[in-house]
Amino acid sequence: MNTEMSQPAPKWLYRLAVVALFFVLVRNLLPPNAFTGTVLLFDYNFGLIRRGMIGVAANLFWGDTVTVNEVYLISVLMAFFGTGMAAVLFSRRLPATLAGYLLLILLFSSFAFAAIMASTGYIDLILIGMVCLSLFTSAATKGGVLLRIAVAVIGVFMHEVMLPYFTVFYAFDIWVSRPLQKTLTRFFTAILPLIGAIVSLAILNKWGQLPPESYAAFVDYIDAKSTFPANPESTIVMKRTLADNLSVMAEKRGMLDYRSWVLFDGIPLFGMTLWMIWFNLKLLGPQASALTRFAVISAILAPMSLNVIAFDVVRFGAISVFVGFLTIASQMHTDPTTCDRLSRIMTWPMFVIVLFLNLNISVNQLNSGDGHEFLFPWVLVKQLSWVSSP
Repeated sequence: MNTEMSQPAPKWLYRLAVVALFFVLVRNLLPPNAFTGTVLLFDYNFGLIRRGMIGVAANLFWGDTVTVNEVYLISVLMAFFGTGMAAVLFSRRLPATLAGYLLLILLFSSFAFAAIMASTGYIDLILIGMVCLSLFTSAATKGGVLLRIAVAVIGVFMHEVMLPYFTVFYAFDIWVSRPLQKTLTRFFTAILPLIGAIVSLAILNKWGQLPPESYAAFVDYIDAKSTFPANPESTIVMKRTLADNLSVMAEKRGMLDYRSWVLFDGIPLFGMTLWMIWFNLKLLGPQASALTRFAVISAILAPMSLNVIAFDVVRFGAISVFVGFLTIASQMHTDPTTCDRLSRIMTWPMFVIVLFLNLNISVNQLNSGDGHEFLFPWVLVKQLSWVSSP
């Protein structure tokens, strides 16, 4: 065992993690883009529709008309909820050892975590907060499983990305929490949140699709509801089916901007995702079954599967990295021997290298910021633009 890494961490190291969290918030808590600001206006005025649940709740706050400042306030509260729940969860789940605090610093310093914080106004932040809140309960109890099922179902009605984002992770979380249960019972218990999410998505696809004849009235309603112009890219989502999304993506993949996102955003995030998979597999230990290893890999890669039907490379890659940290937290909570393995895996050279790379890499900001353009690898575009200019 690496005895140094297993020792209690000094208080200054925890304070450094808090400072890292502070800086990632200050640098990335910027105004939401027009797309997310418009999505927050969706409600059930035209019946059950996708992504309308948040708007129903928000209507209690902003009434008949919505101003930009009200959208900003809701977006900030969403960011604080998601960030706050994640910070408290990892602070409690990771051991108070040197290795645990170094991992906490890597999370808060990760360019993937920064990308999540830069998704101001995205419903993703509410989903993150709900999932982290549910993890304060044990998946080994019936109440913990029921809470995870409830979050999975409600999350899909908030935004359908909940299904690949976190329900596969929930399956892993429940699976590793019940090592003494019979395999078949353990398996079916683990996939209950996933089943609940699939049923919820099926309900939305069957009864939550906005009728084509209602689309124009829906756009007019959103325009009248807000004091700012509705983003047409947001409202058109209500017209698209799964087949439409596949067609859009087939066209997108041939575009230079999408290929640039994949090159400059997708590759760094995928690299960090692979590191998270490696770290989790090492943390599982040699005694872990093939099914457990498959479960952790599936949980981490599941958010990236959305690249097939949508073009938000940064969102999906960043969530995959975040899920990698969640799977570590689950292991820490369910297996006491994981702490010892963490102390062996985490070394100073590994910490320095991973931290160095994360602090010097940036991906596309999802809010109104453009600071990523001056960091690697996007700065290469700036370099090429002035070097190649006449």
